[in-house]
Amino acid sequence: MHHRRIVATAAALAAGFAFLPGQAYAADPAPNAVQAPARSGWELPGAKTFTSPAGNSSRVQGEAAVAARSAAVPSTGRTIYVVTRTTCTSTGTGTQAAPFCSLQRGVDAAVPGDTVQVDGKDEGASPPSAMEAVVVRTSGLTLLAGTNAPRMMSFNDAAGKPALTLDGVSDVTISHLTFSGGNAPGLLIKGSSRITLDSDQLTGSGGNALAIDGTSSTITLTRSNVGMSWPVIGSSTISVAAGAKDVTLAGNLVQGATTDNSQTQYQATGGIAATGVQGLNVVGNTIQRGCLPAIAVDGASTAVSIQNNVLVETAAVADCDSGQPAVTVSAESAPATTTDYNDFYAESATGAGPYRWAGTAYPTVAAFKAAQSQGAHDTVETVAPQRVNGSIAYALQTGSAAIGTANQSAPGALTTDYFGHGPMTDRGAVKFQSNNPGFAMALTAKNTSAYGVSLDLDVTTLPVAQDIYIQWGDDSTDVLNFYGNKPVKTTAGHVYKKLGDYTITVTDYEKTGNTIRNTVKVSTFGSQYTAYGPKRLLDSRDGTGLPAAGRVPASGTVKLKVGGANGIPANATAAVLNLTVTGPAADGYITAYPDGGQRPTTSNVNYRAGQTVPNLVMVPIGANGYLDLYNGSGGSTDLIADITGYFTPTPAAGFAPVGPSRLVDTREGTGAPRGQIPGRGSIPVQIADAAPGLPTGITAVALNVTVTNPRGDGYLTAYPSGQDMPTASNLNFTAGQTIANSVVVPVGADGKIRVFNGTGAGVDVIIDVVGYYSAYQLGAFIPVDPERLLDTRDPATWGGGPLKGGYYAYLPMTKRLDIPAFVFNATVTNTGADGYLSVASDPNTLADYQSGYPSPVYVPSTSSLNWRRGSTVPNLVQVTPGRGVIDFFNQSSGNIDLVVDIFGYYQNG
Repeated sequence: MHHRRIVATAAALAAGFAFLPGQAYAADPAPNAVQAPARSGWELPGAKTFTSPAGNSSRVQGEAAVAARSAAVPSTGRTIYVVTRTTCTSTGTGTQAAPFCSLQRGVDAAVPGDTVQVDGKDEGASPPSAMEAVVVRTSGLTLLAGTNAPRMMSFNDAAGKPALTLDGVSDVTISHLTFSGGNAPGLLIKGSSRITLDSDQLTGSGGNALAIDGTSSTITLTRSNVGMSWPVIGSSTISVAAGAKDVTLAGNLVQGATTDNSQTQYQATGGIAATGVQGLNVVGNTIQRGCLPAIAVDGASTAVSIQNNVLVETAAVADCDSGQPAVTVSAESAPATTTDYNDFYAESATGAGPYRWAGTAYPTVAAFKAAQSQGAHDTVETVAPQRVNGSIAYALQTGSAAIGTANQSAPGALTTDYFGHGPMTDRGAVKFQSNNPGFAMALTAKNTSAYGVSLDLDVTTLPVAQDIYIQWGDDSTDVLNFYGNKPVKTTAGHVYKKLGDYTITVTDYEKTGNTIRNTVKVSTFGSQYTAYGPKRLLDSRDGTGLPAAGRVPASGTVKLKVGGANGIPANATAAVLNLTVTGPAADGYITAYPDGGQRPTTSNVNYRAGQTVPNLVMVPIGANGYLDLYNGSGGSTDLIADITGYFTPTPAAGFAPVGPSRLVDTREGTGAPRGQIPGRGSIPVQIADAAPGLPTGITAVALNVTVTNPRGDGYLTAYPSGQDMPTASNLNFTAGQTIANSVVVPVGADGKIRVFNGTGAGVDVIIDVVGYYSAYQLGAFIPVDPERLLDTRDPATWGGGPLKGGYYAYLPMTKRLDIPAFVFNATVTNTGADGYLSVASDPNTLADYQSGYPSPVYVPSTSSLNWRRGSTVPNLVQVTPGRGVIDFFNQSSGNIDLVVDIFGYYQNG
């Protein structure tokens, strides 16, 4: 019979991670349990805080009602319905009930006066995509987006052709549609007239996004987003060929370069290029450009007006071999060109200047004004327009020279902006919203678990209703609604499905029309396991890992390089090592801890003079890649460290507990032939599917390995099946000794490991499995500052004396279901008789014990550490908390002192 003793832990994890005190079972005939007082809780150790102050929030524009942007739908003619699919095989008729599955079929069926309404079939992409190159040869059509408009792309078999071609047509209107060209323009207009494009998105690659040929006329592009993807060096986003007439480009976002892309083809691009055009209005656009001009007018162009534009020169221009000015006008075009009310912003101090006019470059706006009777109202922007989602810088900020200074009478000027807001009195494509001037948002994020973060939002705003959208960076979005009756200070939380770095984007839409956005970058806190080796990193006997061979002196510390060495990533957070002490001159202990941190009061390996003692450790790695090994002894010792894996804050292999279950017992013929492993012999051990809960696809396995009845001194080495045996050991023993050690060993491709007996005589081996690591498991490791939870020698915290033979101590831990296992170092000392320690989860909760009616507790058939009378023996233990309580069984007839230190835990969420 095992009698129970309660253990009240020395610390508690915050947020439900409670280490609670309890009472002994009232009917227990054993002496009353001694209750150690619980200390205050401890938060997630080393959890990081990520901030983005209110000053980082940028004002952006929310979209007005779609009707404010859309072109009018003709009131005559039919509506032909299209629902595009990736593979178009159906035979629709164009009705709403039986739509065509390709846009080409829709426009081919249309006659003048018809409207073709386009939606996309939801096939997993957002927005849906359609692969085809569409050609319109029928005049008088309207192409209009439905509620789920697709992105029309001329990729795959359609590559090399424009996504849309208007060929010899007139009176065609296209609204709210997206066209992306594959190695071609998104839209090509040739031989066409009276074409109206509004609120569209055009993307080109290998050339232009929009190309207008020289036989086209009366072309209007408004409130559209036009950009490049993999452009040709020297290309412009919009190209107007010689001979074209009456082209108006107004209220558009034109992206001729990206800011964060250092690739040459993105730098060496421009915005709008027109040659020999007769009538061109470039008005109220925001144009972002690279090495080429934002606006280039060449040939002998006439009736050209360039007004109210915001021209953004990206920092990439500083890297151009020969960056060109923002606006260039040829000598032949200059007499018939008007330029004024433009706002110039350069991200780099080494910008290329605002103008080259009739062959003369002007480095400043002032120099241009002084030399030409042009640009009297041009301004140099000192308040940077802000980017939205890292793309084009269009959002005007308070103090911008573009605010309220547009020429509303400029040819082609719109009355509403890109988003439908009006009146449009500002320069550029997007109107500045001036109410709620203090509108700003500060973000503070914190780690709350291995995968979780909390996000504090503090919004400075007028008391108006607002909707806040939190995009967590993993395709998840939460929406918070506020009604203007209280300050907007709140906390949201999220649990990621994978470890990694994420950018949280928060957008606040307040109901008077203002929108702000802020972002904060966060990293998850947990780490997952990567199997490695085994490989010897340290051996003081021969100088491995040290400047020279030599014993670790009394009270000495060895600095061991782990992260950033031997192929181990520099961002490794913790290492799994087998530490072996051999030949110590005096009693002592080894403490492993991260370099740069304070040495804890706990121990990892305890030894007596002359002993050889191994122990598995999971130890955090310092920020510099080192960990420290302290010899807490009055004498020197040799020290060996073999690594079997490491943890990183990126997806790898997660931990899952099993059992404990016995896999091998050579004494009984369990899992191996009955009989001792012969000297210098090895046995294969099946891991995959070898016990309940052990699947295939295991990266590494966590075991407790025990040697008994050895006929000589020696060691055991566990290593992956199919690989060469490494120069490393997991367990060292002397003749006649029974000793156990925890082992984490990589699993071979065949689902097996091998165990080698490194002695000249036979030995019995017992192997118990306690868990495994797999890419299919979530369990992420969180190392904690080592903390002593229990020490039966300490009367101040324990007070109950040694744990008697046949007794067990139960340790309340946590009720959290997302914590599959804890990592302890258990040490027995002052042992009164030979025996062993079993550690397992309890079938009861703490409340069951406190009620006085707990369920029976059964002693497991496995062992975690073995000892001889009078010895001190440590071992690492990985154990599931079950229903929140963990049991430590003294499987001997004598008293023992038990010391339990926590080194970390795993978390699934």
